[in-house]
Amino acid sequence: MTYPSAPEPDPPRQPAPPPYQPYEPYPPQPPVSGQPPVSGPPGQPQYAAPYSENPYGQPNPYGQPAQNPYGQPVQGAYGQPLQPQTTNGFAIASLIFGILGGILFGVVFGIVALVQIPKRNQKGKGMAVTGLVLSVAWLLVCGAGLAIGALSSDDDSTNGPSSLLPSLPSATKELKVGDCINGLLALDLDKELRRNPPAVSCAEPHEGEVFRVVKVTGTSFPGTTEIENQAEAGCSGEALSAYAPDDKTQDLSIYYLYPTSSSWTFGDRDITCLVVNEKDKLTGSLRR
Repeated sequence: MTYPSAPEPDPPRQPAPPPYQPYEPYPPQPPVSGQPPVSGPPGQPQYAAPYSENPYGQPNPYGQPAQNPYGQPVQGAYGQPLQPQTTNGFAIASLIFGILGGILFGVVFGIVALVQIPKRNQKGKGMAVTGLVLSVAWLLVCGAGLAIGALSSDDDSTNGPSSLLPSLPSATKELKVGDCINGLLALDLDKELRRNPPAVSCAEPHEGEVFRVVKVTGTSFPGTTEIENQAEAGCSGEALSAYAPDDKTQDLSIYYLYPTSSSWTFGDRDITCLVVNEKDKLTGSLRR
């Protein structure tokens, strides 16, 4: 008689793995260059100091720009290197022309530089302003020089108190009433010749004729204004009418020669009144 064998027992069940891996300490790490290790609990491995500084040994405090360890320029927007400020060329040119007296170029270049500098973020504003100031200073100096030259020219040239009485500075040669003269209107001749026209024969073509001589009295020079007042009164139209008929002198002009401060010291005291034809030469005397 056969009996059934007993059933085999089930194999032992393995315990389920824990839900989390047990903690295993990290292996010891070598200390960072220049940093001492941090001591842990007794019997525990050593660990490096916290990584609080950059790997190049340079601190990077908050608010300071990052240091580039390779000496490359700091990058700007979109990775482009920041370019250093350049000096505006027009500002330099304005300063140079301002120093040399190139007024027009100094002003134009200075204005162009002041417009370009803020737009291009350039340097040179001070040079542009200096160039403009120097150019304006040159302009004022030149203007003053021209004004002084014009005044000096007026003193040496024909100068009349009115359109009917143009005047010339002194005649150091004595001219008498009735003398005829040439050289008074020749502007291309020497000024001394015009101041001291020579007497010529009235029968020859001539420019003018002396119709009166007025003596200036006094021991000291009375001044140009006073002499001109005496000349205007002495060389009047009435005096000319007394010398020559009006029909012969109606198209003629009255001039006079008077002493200056320099000729006064040489004894010049005469105001010489002249009747002059400014268009054509005269022939013969105008005296009545």
